[in-house]
Amino acid sequence: MICKSSSSMRRGFTIVELFVVLGIIGLLIALLLPSVRTSREAARRMQCQNNLRQLGRGVHNYHDTFDSLPSCSSGDSPEPTDITFSDNRRSGLIALLPFIEQSALFETIMASHAVDGQTYPAMGPDPWVDTYEPWQTQLIDMMCPSDSPEPSLPLGTTNYVFCVGDTTNIYHEGQIGRGVFSPGRKTHLRDIKDGTSNTVMLGEILVGIKVNLQTPEQLANPQLCAQAAWELEITDPTAHTRGYSWADGAAGPAMFNTILPPNSASCGLNATEAVDGIYSLASCHGSGAHVVLADGSTRYISDEIDTGDLAAAPLASSSDGPSPYGVWGALGSIAGGEQHEF
Repeated sequence: MICKSSSSMRRGFTIVELFVVLGIIGLLIALLLPSVRTSREAARRMQCQNNLRQLGRGVHNYHDTFDSLPSCSSGDSPEPTDITFSDNRRSGLIALLPFIEQSALFETIMASHAVDGQTYPAMGPDPWVDTYEPWQTQLIDMMCPSDSPEPSLPLGTTNYVFCVGDTTNIYHEGQIGRGVFSPGRKTHLRDIKDGTSNTVMLGEILVGIKVNLQTPEQLANPQLCAQAAWELEITDPTAHTRGYSWADGAAGPAMFNTILPPNSASCGLNATEAVDGIYSLASCHGSGAHVVLADGSTRYISDEIDTGDLAAAPLASSSDGPSPYGVWGALGSIAGGEQHEF
């Protein structure tokens, strides 16, 4: 029996066949690329959610240690100097540092030290002083990987902010507030009448979102803020936009309220920082944003969440009545007896 040699069995690709194979490979790559991009964004979104969950654990660990939640904007300040004249502006994120594996940074902030002839007091200078190295520190756990803030920003930024409830009356006297947090006030978990699984305490924003300026008359009608511009203000790296510094506890950079739905405009009372206003959530994840409930669990809030009557004037911070802003308003309020299905 005579067998055919292996050489006689070989046959190469023709040019046509080669182009067909290359075309099939190109088509497969084109089909796979969108799924790769989708899977990458899914991973980033999951990491963003995990970062928020970690902050939620930090809040609970703080409560276990001090029997209260941290103030979202602390009035504790060192003696006034040319770089420490502001009070009530140090973010609650500073107090959370030891509870999110940043004890070394916290200890640096709590100790006075001198650099290049400048003495920085214990507790640090004002949170917008961009020569202070701790304030420059970019903490990965405070950033959503889906966001890409302007790299020239001089201070460490944050995508994660505190919920002050369903009121625009953020700055007020007394110990009563509509939300889990308000400036200068420390809440106990037992103060949340709706239950911790029905109340929002943390959420996400995009760094660099501008805050629109409004008059008291305009701010009394949330619909007017909803019609305002929603845009990133990245041309000015010194602008105090949303999330511009994780150390600054002012309302503009560090808080949100449950009035307008996620990815809506933000509006401040004639200023962009430590003023009453409407401060909305925002994200790169599509039509919604992540939040952490007071029980430490995370949820994704859709842009389509029920916001009730946006023509209704916001309630005062001392009010304990039901929210006029539907399910979203009820989720931000610590008052009892409200609807929370979402």
